[in-house]
Amino acid sequence: MRPSPKTDALVAVDTALHPTGFVRRGHVWRQDRGDGVSGWLGFAVAGSLELTPLVGVCFARYDEVCRTLGVGIPGTPLLSTPLGWLMGEKPVWKWVFEPGGDHAAVASSLVSAFLKHGKPYIDKRAEWGAVSKELVGKPETLLDFERARKLAIIHVLNGNAGAAGEVLKKERERVADKADVYARSYRAFAHRFEIAFPG
Repeated sequence: MRPSPKTDALVAVDTALHPTGFVRRGHVWRQDRGDGVSGWLGFAVAGSLELTPLVGVCFARYDEVCRTLGVGIPGTPLLSTPLGWLMGEKPVWKWVFEPGGDHAAVASSLVSAFLKHGKPYIDKRAEWGAVSKELVGKPETLLDFERARKLAIIHVLNGNAGAAGEVLKKERERVADKADVYARSYRAFAHRFEIAFPG
């Protein structure tokens, strides 16, 4: 059976990425940076042949706490952003692999843009101290629905249970009179967090 056009496109990307040290793991590519840190490259797929690259950084220590608390998806980045967001004045948001087209050339263009704009993003954030300081200093860069959870975990990993407790308390107060899915799941998360990390 012939591979799908999507598979053909991803194989072309995989071939172009091979020399960079990024290795395919399921539907994403990761590069081991040592000390439980890995660079991450994933794609939003529109239709069968339009790939929008997303770049990020994963931390094993963060994943371990998420696993303990039963939240998140292991192996997803602590922070990520679309490659186009990093490209300045003339961003490219998606790479289109035309049926029967030159997939190798499109994949090469995508990987070149990734190496120029995405890899420096990863390099800058591939150290726990730097990335945790960035997120604590600019919490607004985190999405609303993940901010309190991620900040509490970052604080506890940095040995600051008091700051983690403050984040939990503030968000609990904010959602106290709400009954939506987020508020209920947040309260359950905060309860599990306080049991796992009494402070």
